[in-house]
Amino acid sequence: MPITCNPSKKYYCCFFASCILLLTGCNMNVEMPEIKTITEDNLHGVIVPDEKHIWITGNFGAIFHSNDGGKSWEKQDAGGENFLISDGSFIDSKQGWLAGTRGTILHTNNSGKKWEKQNSGTTINLFDISFVDAQNGWAVGEWNTILHTQNGGKTWARQTDKMDTMLNSLFFIDRDYGWVIGERGLILHTKNGGKTWEVQLPSLFEREDDEDLLFNPPNSLFGIFFTDRKNGWICGIEGLILRTDDGGKTWQEQQSSTTNTLYTVFVKYGRGWIVGDRGTSIISEDGGSTWELQQDVIKSKWPFRDVFFTSAENGWAVGIAGSVIHSADGGQTWEFRSGISYAMDFFEMPKFLEWRSLPDFGPFAKE
Repeated sequence: MPITCNPSKKYYCCFFASCILLLTGCNMNVEMPEIKTITEDNLHGVIVPDEKHIWITGNFGAIFHSNDGGKSWEKQDAGGENFLISDGSFIDSKQGWLAGTRGTILHTNNSGKKWEKQNSGTTINLFDISFVDAQNGWAVGEWNTILHTQNGGKTWARQTDKMDTMLNSLFFIDRDYGWVIGERGLILHTKNGGKTWEVQLPSLFEREDDEDLLFNPPNSLFGIFFTDRKNGWICGIEGLILRTDDGGKTWQEQQSSTTNTLYTVFVKYGRGWIVGDRGTSIISEDGGSTWELQQDVIKSKWPFRDVFFTSAENGWAVGIAGSVIHSADGGQTWEFRSGISYAMDFFEMPKFLEWRSLPDFGPFAKE
């Protein structure tokens, strides 16, 4: 596959240009490495309604679909607009919705062969969307935005007042019970489909006064997952993992063994998975009761933004610079289907460049 230097893809070019200069200076002929690439753009969402159908979404209206379990991919038309698509929600392999910047909500009923833009009633950036059936869905974003539809997105209505608050993610178990999370430790909960919302405040986030809150704000929250009306997990900045077993009346902090930001938590099939900055991977083998940091499992230093498993073994994760990875063993190992891993052969130092073959460069020489 030819590699070209596009200024917007400079994360690849700088590395390869340096290699070419070195090798040219040594008068050697070196074959350029082949890198699997679905896209080079940043990816933010992965949605997998079944083993065969997979969607990944990201910058510049990126929508890619596989109907054969990830063996092949096709780009789908988002309508030609240059917006970021943050995430999506599918109720089956045919019908789904995507949300993105500038109030974008897209809908398909034919597996993405055609995407139609719905009128969200806003131009505010949207970060997440969740449908529990073909009619009832919610979307969240900037300025305290929570949108709701009862007719599959034909019309959307705002459920909250406009405030300077960032809402990052949401999760609905059914038509009534749902949670929304955002910046500075904000957790909102509804028991009536969003007609009313109440704040849930973990004891970890309690502050003595407004001054303490200003200078010591709670961690911003990015990922949320519930298995039923009582049991749920949240993750966020500085490796934070919170768990509730009473619907959010109380939240307990869980050990993550990292300070990297965590973006997505997924708990199902008696197991759990979390991904985050610098290729962070955290796994639970007991349904989210405890978590174990996986050292050097995702062999990348890029942030990974989303993870989705369709069974206890089969899962996908996506991240920056077109990174798409797949696991067939429950997250114990990951294979790169798109993007660069530092485990690839061309990252190994050629023998003619090893320290023992280099001249003494004074104070920079290896001892």
